[in-house]
Amino acid sequence: MPSALSWLDFAESDRQRAMQVIDLFREKNTVDELGFAPIRDALADALFPGTSTIQTRARYFLFLPWLMRRYENRKFTVPQIAEKIWKRETKLIKALLAGDEKQGGIIGRDALDALKRMPSSVYWRGLHLWGIRLFSGSIDQYCRRCARARSAADQSVVTDDGEPLSASSRNWHPSLPNEPDDLYERASFQLTAQEAEFLRERICAAQPTSMLAQVVSRATSELTAGFAWDDALNGMLTPELRTAVAHARRFAMCAWGGPLIYSRMLAGMKQNAELVTKLDISLAEWREAIGHEVTDLSEWDRGGFWSLIHRLNPRLSPRTQTFADNWIGVALRAAEGTPVWNEAAVQKLIEGRERQLKGARARLRPENQRARDRWQGDAEGGPMDYRWGSTRIIVNDIMVGLHGAADEGTPDA
Repeated sequence: MPSALSWLDFAESDRQRAMQVIDLFREKNTVDELGFAPIRDALADALFPGTSTIQTRARYFLFLPWLMRRYENRKFTVPQIAEKIWKRETKLIKALLAGDEKQGGIIGRDALDALKRMPSSVYWRGLHLWGIRLFSGSIDQYCRRCARARSAADQSVVTDDGEPLSASSRNWHPSLPNEPDDLYERASFQLTAQEAEFLRERICAAQPTSMLAQVVSRATSELTAGFAWDDALNGMLTPELRTAVAHARRFAMCAWGGPLIYSRMLAGMKQNAELVTKLDISLAEWREAIGHEVTDLSEWDRGGFWSLIHRLNPRLSPRTQTFADNWIGVALRAAEGTPVWNEAAVQKLIEGRERQLKGARARLRPENQRARDRWQGDAEGGPMDYRWGSTRIIVNDIMVGLHGAADEGTPDA
């Protein structure tokens, strides 16, 4: 049986945290070297619940319930159900390629049946947070539930009318649209109006206070906003969300420079003059961008920001808050024009933070030449977007399903 069928059988929340860490190492330039992730993810989860950076298209939120509920109330063992789901997901990849090989967002386009992480694990948490998946356990626990579905105990569960309650009605939202007849022959990411309305309704019902719900309920065409704080989106938000997004923007602008300075320190230790030059250009860009924010940042209610973060993530480490707050102070001086990356105190702050996070594995430790040799840094960077980039694609899929594609050249958000 392929290794892709093995899932961690821990608490679902623990499993998802582990997978989020793995996701960081899957994509270039997303490794959290200075430990800002608990703050970033707290904001991202509040603004765009159920999303992740490796989700690609909205219709996966329907593909997966469709294929998984095929094996409910069937006489299969747990390994048999897991294998059948895996094979069905592989078949879906091929159907999407057959439907339109040029469409973007096909998970497993190149790997096919060698794919290590199937869409089911990528979207599993989101399906629950959007109220599409009613069963609250892990995928492995779901397979076990399906294997037990025909037991006498399960059959004794009935509706108010005395009818047997099917496993599907307990596992998935009862208004889930019907699966297309030709789904595994030629599949598309194009949502029907009914499917798009179902996803919008689920988001708004399950996560009504989120930015995701506000945008998906109020947008009338495809969105082009580059960041969650773009003016085109501001008018769609409640006052509370505007405040949260403003906090997120300020923190993103401040945090932007941290990984760049960390990379410059490493590039200097490796005597990579070319990379140092590129990083100096990126740091100058950061200083210029944050310089336009100097007045706003100097008036920032940081107490209100930390109250919000603690409400969203009560387990935030004091060390993480201390470092991040100190870093905001560094960024404020950069906004005033100071080349902070040349300061010994700033370099010491970053070096100390890496040692907190990595201990003996810290690349900035002078004796850790081997770790520096393995480091393949670059000069790219920018403000964190709190998953808006991937969320916008999903929202736009829903908008196209509801309203049709935007006319070329027509201005929108």
